[in-house]
Amino acid sequence: MKILTSDVEPKISIILPIHPETPQAESNLLAYKNLLKDVKKDLELNYPRREWDSAVENLEALILDRSLWNSSQKALIIYANNEAIEVCQMNHTVLAKEHVGSTFLVQDLLLPEESISKADYLINISRDRINVFAGDSLREVELEGIYTKFSDYYDDFDANSNLNSGSYGGGVNYHGHRTKSEEQQKDQVIYYQYLDKELSKMHQERGDTFILAGLPEVLDVYLNSYGNGNYVNGVIHSSVMNLSHAELVQRVAELYSLEKVADVEKVKHTVEVANQNNRVVNDLNTIEIALDNQDVKSLVSFNDGSSYSVDHNRLLLKSLINKINCRVLYLQNDNSYPSMNAILY
Repeated sequence: MKILTSDVEPKISIILPIHPETPQAESNLLAYKNLLKDVKKDLELNYPRREWDSAVENLEALILDRSLWNSSQKALIIYANNEAIEVCQMNHTVLAKEHVGSTFLVQDLLLPEESISKADYLINISRDRINVFAGDSLREVELEGIYTKFSDYYDDFDANSNLNSGSYGGGVNYHGHRTKSEEQQKDQVIYYQYLDKELSKMHQERGDTFILAGLPEVLDVYLNSYGNGNYVNGVIHSSVMNLSHAELVQRVAELYSLEKVADVEKVKHTVEVANQNNRVVNDLNTIEIALDNQDVKSLVSFNDGSSYSVDHNRLLLKSLINKINCRVLYLQNDNSYPSMNAILY
């Protein structure tokens, strides 16, 4: 985000929890107005009006943006100064907070929930068809140009290849000694080849990724051949077709939660190994000097999720601007890690 590199002060951060249910839209807006009121009080007390009048004008204009207050995301973070304004939608819950000062509060941008790559689509693979759901809304959609019923693809495939069957007197005649079950298995293999080709193409051309779901006895047949495809962004070993929308949302959230746990453990392990090798610095002043000298490989901040240290956020922002890898982990009831850790080269 360009605004994060701006030197213009005061820098305004508004962190707002969002309740996506339609009746809550007015509640979201009221919470924003209250935070904005606190921001204006802070500005009026501490800064000349000319240094923030444009920022406040832009913040007030957001009140009319109804799409914001009906957002399907869990939170909004709004950054503003007299130069620009930017709105970020977050995937994790937050506590309402506003801050005016010399730095933006950026720690929420660096949580595992925000770095996990969400799939563009979820595909449920059944015995004779696939069902496609949009990754963001988890509502069923159609993929243009993709055969979703196996039979539709077989008809087109057979019309062009005549490999599987011939029609005599209006009936289908299965060739040779193959049973109908064997023919269906062969058709399944042919369709899976087609599906893998199409999903690979979408990934290569648009970067799309997919969660694959289905009954294990069906899904595993596909995964055994194509489970290592670059487009696979998660697997649910059960059918999702009988789930309500709320249940589906919860099921996908559980999948991402497992990814988050794995990511957190990986970051913690990295800090522990670096600390054993005496490559970790915790003193904030020393960290700032190391950042200025380009000695920092990555920056990791630990806290309980209820506090925003201005000094920590200033260092995190500095790292972001200098394109240094930085992460924030919220650990409940775990004080075994120093709050700020700079891993040196």
